[in-house]
Amino acid sequence: MKKIAPSEQVIEDIVEATLGEHASAREKHVLRETLHGLVRLAKVEQVADIKANVRRLAGALETQSARRRAKAILMAQRLPGLLEQAQQAFEFKH
Repeated sequence: MKKIAPSEQVIEDIVEATLGEHASAREKHVLRETLHGLVRLAKVEQVADIKANVRRLAGALETQSARRRAKAILMAQRLPGLLEQAQQAFEFKH
């Protein structure tokens, strides 16, 4: 027995509830295919939203990483001066 996807079952329920038993096969087919198209569109939109959220998150992580790198570079540029000051203070005390 073939397993029916939940969306398939919902589509069949909507077709039956909307058109009833006395609708022609063509009417049922058109409505069924329209609903399938709507489900596919919703899936595409969901995937697009997920990808946009991932890009946004990755961009935020890149921004944080760039900030950390910039801070490290600034610290590295200041380090020789700090070491020199510390050395002078050490020599002056002794």
